[in-house]
Amino acid sequence: MRQDMADVPKHALITEEPQDGSTRKPRLWIIPLALLALAMGVYGAGVIYFSTHFLPNTTVEGDDASLKPMTYLSELVTSRSSSYRGTFQGEGFEIPFTASDIDFTYDGGEYADEAISQQNTLLWPLEFNREHTLTATPEPVYDEDKLWGLFSTIISQGKKAQDELPNRGIAFDEESDHYIVSDEARSAMLDRAAVIAKTDKALDDLDSTIEIDQDCYSIDPDAQAILDAANFYADAKVHLTMNGVDAIDVDGRQISQWLTINEDGTVTLDEQAVLDWGPGGLSDILDTVGKPRTYTRPDGAEITVAGGGPYGWLINGAEAAGLILEAIKTGKPQTVAVPTYQNAAKVDPGGQDWPDKYIDVDISEQHARMYVDGELVWETDIVTGQPNLNRDTPQGVFYVSEHETDVTLYSQGTVREGERLEEGEVAEDGWISHVDFWIAYDRGERGFHNADWRWEFGGDIYTWWGSHGCINMDYEPARQLYELTELGDAVVIHE
Repeated sequence: MRQDMADVPKHALITEEPQDGSTRKPRLWIIPLALLALAMGVYGAGVIYFSTHFLPNTTVEGDDASLKPMTYLSELVTSRSSSYRGTFQGEGFEIPFTASDIDFTYDGGEYADEAISQQNTLLWPLEFNREHTLTATPEPVYDEDKLWGLFSTIISQGKKAQDELPNRGIAFDEESDHYIVSDEARSAMLDRAAVIAKTDKALDDLDSTIEIDQDCYSIDPDAQAILDAANFYADAKVHLTMNGVDAIDVDGRQISQWLTINEDGTVTLDEQAVLDWGPGGLSDILDTVGKPRTYTRPDGAEITVAGGGPYGWLINGAEAAGLILEAIKTGKPQTVAVPTYQNAAKVDPGGQDWPDKYIDVDISEQHARMYVDGELVWETDIVTGQPNLNRDTPQGVFYVSEHETDVTLYSQGTVREGERLEEGEVAEDGWISHVDFWIAYDRGERGFHNADWRWEFGGDIYTWWGSHGCINMDYEPARQLYELTELGDAVVIHE
């Protein structure tokens, strides 16, 4: 039966109200709490994850480690060490080896720890999209005894050399200009700690060549005492000057020739040998008078001047040797001025020792030139002495010894001092010549002069109508040369 609403009790239609009289509301605060809890969960999970993994956009020593676990980096660096091949390289020896020969590997775990420690894990949300460049140094691990065993053969060879070579293998080394322990004997003095330190540094970077240099040796006291005594003299290098011009150095190589290492380890300097060297070997090096010299003429011609002429250096070798000996005995570098009997403009043993102002006479070309500081200031064709009559013009390096005008010559061109031959008077060899310009260079015996009796110069005239040894030229070039020259100017005559 349908019941009329009017018949339903009123209490059945009344909605229940909160007893405290308030109105019920939706529970919206639950949403942010849920989101916060989710965020905290994600953050925490990230902290845990990035404690063992690398952030995005991360490189370690150039290797991409983005989102990679630490084990990846550890295995990567360890694999590189396993394929390593190296060579110990010293003076006189090479020792190749592999990683397995010394049980070499990298501590990959420590390498990965060092890299990830630079990562700010707690701030991973902020660091997530940033670039990260991390650094780490792999720590080499190897068997030091096996490493040292690689050197056993050369150490044994070094000890044998010490017993067999003179002076325990100590000898002069020309490259360093110093006494050293020879390569053969030095290997016996390898220092284990120094070699290991060198190896550690090389393996850090996987360098394939490990240099065994002087720092890797420990010289024993007896050998060091010999070295110190010998190098006391060898290091006393003596710099020589001549007339204020730098000459040569008496270096360790030269000094070593005067030293003797005795059986008891003492070192003796042969003083008499030094004193003998002064007038002997030193004079041979520095004296240039009468010696051939090679130079490049300013026009590019390479020329060798035959030994001849009075120009050049002459040293007092005996006195110089005494000064050098005293300098060596100080054990310190010294400068010694070499006493000389005669000076030149430059010091260039075997080369140009005359000044940059000089007259160059080329017999083959029959041409003479004058240079000043490399510039050609005068030149002319000439006629020199006639060879087939034994009247060759002497070759060598000379200097202007007479500089005159209006001169009468006779014989081999000598000026008759104190008198003039009268016209028509016959000189001792049957001829006289009057010249306007006389520039003598061979102690007055020969010189440059005008030759008015000639109408041409140069070519091969000298072979069939040459001079008596003088250098003939036309009037005008002779006048110019006279004005350009002065006493003491150098004269270089060559073929």
